[in-house]
Amino acid sequence: METLIATDQLILKPVELADLQDMYVLRTDPQVAQYIERDITKSLDDIRLFIEMVRKNKFYFTIKTINGNDFVGAITLWNIDWSKKYAELGYELLPQFQGKGLMSEAVKAMLDYAFTEAGFEYIEAYTHQENIPSKKLLERLGFKLVDDKIDEDNLDVVIYGINKTC
Repeated sequence: METLIATDQLILKPVELADLQDMYVLRTDPQVAQYIERDITKSLDDIRLFIEMVRKNKFYFTIKTINGNDFVGAITLWNIDWSKKYAELGYELLPQFQGKGLMSEAVKAMLDYAFTEAGFEYIEAYTHQENIPSKKLLERLGFKLVDDKIDEDNLDVVIYGINKTC
């Protein structure tokens, strides 16, 4: 049985091949990729392969509105280390849905699921240092800047972390 996560406004559900067109729009949008090092010149076949790959992860969810069933973005836990009960949080939101509190709601729901259902104890989120909305979202939800850690692959990134609270 697949995990569905519901909030007041959203449904988070595991990505599937039926989401191909929506995922194509998300993963090739230049505004979405503004702070992400990603090639946005992808084909539908590239996105199909991406979906098949991330479905193995079990923690890659599409985000849709309850009213209207609008696809708004995606959220994931990845780079998982079960020995440390650690995961990295990633998220993307289509531009027309930004600034409406939807990603805050999705991240809260994902954190609740990660800490209470999935067994994680520490979550990190990497975001570009110039991505002010993402930094504010993480800080508002209780993430703290991890000062003593850097991303060797991308020095423009800052890292935030949050521990499970009892």
